[in-house]
Amino acid sequence: MKSTPVTVTKKAVRCSSGDFPFGGILSPYVHKGAVAHSTFLIGRNNSLSFCAELKGMEHHCSSVFDNAKNELSLSPDDFPYGFTESQWWEYALSPHSYIEIGENFYQVGLNYFNRFLHLDVKNSEAYLVDPGVDDEFLSTTNWFDAQTKELWFASWNAYETLRRNSNPLDKVTVNIWKLPLNESIPTKIWQGDLGDSLHQLSLSPDKKFLILAELGLRPEKSSSGRKLAPSKVLILDLKTMQEWRMELPAAAHVEFDPNDTSVCYFSAHNLGLIGPKVGIFGQGSIQKVRLTSSGPQIMATFTHPLSFRITTHIVFNQKNKTLIALSGYPGHIFLIDSSTMQLDKIIEIPFDDAVDASQLPHLCRQDSYGITASHDGRYLFVCVTGAARIIDLETNKFVMEKTIEGDTGFTGHVAQIKLETGNI
Repeated sequence: MKSTPVTVTKKAVRCSSGDFPFGGILSPYVHKGAVAHSTFLIGRNNSLSFCAELKGMEHHCSSVFDNAKNELSLSPDDFPYGFTESQWWEYALSPHSYIEIGENFYQVGLNYFNRFLHLDVKNSEAYLVDPGVDDEFLSTTNWFDAQTKELWFASWNAYETLRRNSNPLDKVTVNIWKLPLNESIPTKIWQGDLGDSLHQLSLSPDKKFLILAELGLRPEKSSSGRKLAPSKVLILDLKTMQEWRMELPAAAHVEFDPNDTSVCYFSAHNLGLIGPKVGIFGQGSIQKVRLTSSGPQIMATFTHPLSFRITTHIVFNQKNKTLIALSGYPGHIFLIDSSTMQLDKIIEIPFDDAVDASQLPHLCRQDSYGITASHDGRYLFVCVTGAARIIDLETNKFVMEKTIEGDTGFTGHVAQIKLETGNI
C-alpha cells in the first residue's frame, strides 16, 4: 500500500483514568475551524494527544470530486449535504473511530475520504494510506483479522455520491475487499448495490457473516426535509455468498453479543445532516437480530421517548447479565438488559440542549459523546467535548471528572486499548 506521511505533534495532556480498571482510552477530537484533529490517549497516570495536521491532504480526493462534477455537469460549489467546500473537508477528514492493526498501531476511521489514516502511537507517526481501489471512497470503520493480518473494507465511487445530491435514493455500486497489510493488491470479495457513506464493516466472531452498514444522512427530497432517506444494511453469508438487506433510519453500527456469536445489535440513529448541522428526525432504536443461514431474524427492538441520536451502543457483561449501553442525546445514557431488550435504567450526564419531539427535525446545539465499559462491567468511561468522566454503575454516580483542554470537539467513538502497565 502506498503511504503519505502526515505531520503529527505529540504533547502531554493533564488527564488520566487513575486506579479505575481501564487500560488506555483512545478518543477523537477535531480542532474547530481547522483541518486537523487529535487522538487523545488517556492512561492511568498520564496522557498524550497526537495532533494530525491534514490541511492540504484533501488534494488526494478533490481531483476525483472535480472529475465527477464535470461528468454530472454540477457546479464546482456542489458538495454533499449542502456543505460549503471548507465545511466539507473539515467533515470528511474528521476522525471517528479506531481499530487496532498492529502493536501500538491503529487505523483512524475518517468520515468520508479515499485514504486510510494509520497512527503509530509509539513513534508518534501517521500516514495516509492508499489501498489501491482506484481512488474510491472508503468505509469509515473497518474490520481487521488479527490471525491472517488482513484488513476488510468497502469502497464506492465519488460520482455516485454526488449523483445522490439530486436523488438520495439512487442505487450505489459498492465493492467489498480484503487486503493483507504486507501486500499492495486487494482481493474483491463482493460487488453489488447498497449505498454510500458506508460507516461500518464487521465480521461476526465466527467469521460466518459480514455486516456492512450505511450511515444515510440525507433527508428525502419529497418530504419537505422532515423524513430521512432510509439507510441500507447488508448481511452477507461468507460461505454461500447469499445476501440480505435491511432498511433503517440512519443505520450505522453493529455490535455482537459477547456470549452468542449468532446474535448482533443494529443501531438506527434517525439523524441527518442539514448543512453543517446535525438534525434529529425522531427516536433512535436498537434491533436485536439473529443471523441464520436462511437470513436475519429480528428478535426484539428497543426504543424510548428520549432515545435521540444514539451515536454509540456497546454490549458488555456485568456479573450475571449482559447489558447494552446507549449514548443518547443530549445527555441520557440508557442501560438495557439484552435478554429482554427492556430498559434497566437511565443515567444523566450534564447537557446544554433539549429536544422537543413535536418540533422535528431538531438541530443539535452540542456535540455527541462516546462511552466504553470496564472489563468487569462496573464502570463506564465517558468522553465529551471538554471532559472525560467515569460513572460507577453500582451507585450511578460520577467517580471521576477531568477537563480536556483546548478548542476541540468530540467527533466519534472511544476505544479501549491494552497498556501493559496502564502507562504510556
